[in-house]
Amino acid sequence: MPEALGRLRRPTLLALALAAPVVLIVGALVAEAVQPAGTYDPIGQTISTLAGRGATDRWIMGAALTLLGVLYVLIAAGLRGVPTAARAILGGGGIAVIVAALAVQPAHGSSTIHMAGTVTAAIAFVLWPVPLIADRTLDPALRRGSAVAVAGMLGLLAWLCAQAWTDGTWLGMAERALILGETVWPIVVVGWPVRRFRPSPVVLAMLGPAVFVVGLLAAQSAQPLPDPWNQSASALSGLGATSRWIMAGTLVLVGALTVLTALGLRPRVPASAWRLLAAGGAFLVVAGLSPQPVGGYSLVHMVTGGLAWAAYTLWTLALAASPTVDRRLRVASAVAFVVLSVLVVWFTVQLVTTGTWYGLSQRILILAQAVWPVVVAVMVSARVGSSQRPGRSRDGSG
Repeated sequence: MPEALGRLRRPTLLALALAAPVVLIVGALVAEAVQPAGTYDPIGQTISTLAGRGATDRWIMGAALTLLGVLYVLIAAGLRGVPTAARAILGGGGIAVIVAALAVQPAHGSSTIHMAGTVTAAIAFVLWPVPLIADRTLDPALRRGSAVAVAGMLGLLAWLCAQAWTDGTWLGMAERALILGETVWPIVVVGWPVRRFRPSPVVLAMLGPAVFVVGLLAAQSAQPLPDPWNQSASALSGLGATSRWIMAGTLVLVGALTVLTALGLRPRVPASAWRLLAAGGAFLVVAGLSPQPVGGYSLVHMVTGGLAWAAYTLWTLALAASPTVDRRLRVASAVAFVVLSVLVVWFTVQLVTTGTWYGLSQRILILAQAVWPVVVAVMVSARVGSSQRPGRSRDGSG
C-alpha cells in the first residue's frame, strides 16, 4: 500500500465516504434518464442493466460503478484504528465493484465475471463490520452499531436474493436498497473518531441548488412529452409522470438539506429566521412525499407546497427585520425578500391563469429561494471567521 494513502486524514476519508452514495445516486439517475422511454424500469431492473451492453450510453453507469469501487479502495487503504481484516474486506469489496463494472453484462444472457464480482462485492460490504464487532478494544457503541448494521444489511441481502430467485418485480428496488444501505456504515465508521463533527452550513446550502438542478434535468429527460420545461416540479413528481421518483426524491432531498442548513445556521442567525427556513424544508419534504394524482390535485401537496414557498420567502424578511443581524446582510435580505416576493407573485399568476411560463416561473422561483441560504451561509461564516482572526497592532507586530 502506498505510504501516502496511509496518511489520509479523517476529513478526507469522510469526504470520500460521503461521496460514494452521491456518485451512485447521480450515476443511476443520469443513466436511467438517457434510456429510451419505456425501456427501463428502476423498480424491477438492476443497475447492472444500465451498465450492460444493451443500455444506451452504458458508460455512464459503468463509470459511476468504477468510481464507487475506487472510493472504497481508497477508504480501506487510508482508514486507521480498525482491524486490518475489516480494511481488507472493505478494500476487496471495492475491487470487486471495479471488476463488476468492467466486466459488463452482455445484451442477452449473463457474464460470469460480472456476476462473481457483484456477489463478492455484496457479501464483502455486508461482512466487513464483523471484525469491528469482534474487536474488544473498540468503542462498545461502535461494536453494537456494527452488529445492527450487519443484521440490517443481511436482511436487505436476503430480500435481494429472494427477488432474484423468484424473478420478483421488486428486484431493482431491492438491489438499490442494499447498495445504498451498504454505503452508510463506512460513513459512520470513518466519522466516528471525528468528535463534534458538523458539516459546514455553506456546503449544505450549496448542495441544495446543485441537487435540484441535477434532479430536475434528470426528471425532464425521462419525460416523453415534447415540452417538459412547461411542466411544474409537482407534475414531474406526480403519479402520472415517467420515473416520478426522480423528482420526488429530489424535492425530499432538497428539503432535508434545507433543514440541515437551517440547523447549521442556528447559532449565527435569529431564531425566527432559521426556524422559518427549516419549516420551509420540512414542508417541501412533505410535498415531495405527497404526489399529485393523475388528472387531479392533492390537497396535502398543494398546501405544503404553498407553505414551503411562503417560508422560503419570509425567512429573508426575518433576517432583514432583526437588529442583531449585520447591516449588510439585513439590507441584502430586504432586497432578497422583494425579489422573491415578485417571483412568488409571477408564479402564482402563471398558476392561476395556466400561463405558458408556468414551469419556467416555478423553476426560477425555486432556484432563487435555494440560492439565498448559500449567500447567508457565506456571509455569516465570513463574519465569524473575521471575528476569530487575531488582530494586529498598529506597529504590525501582531
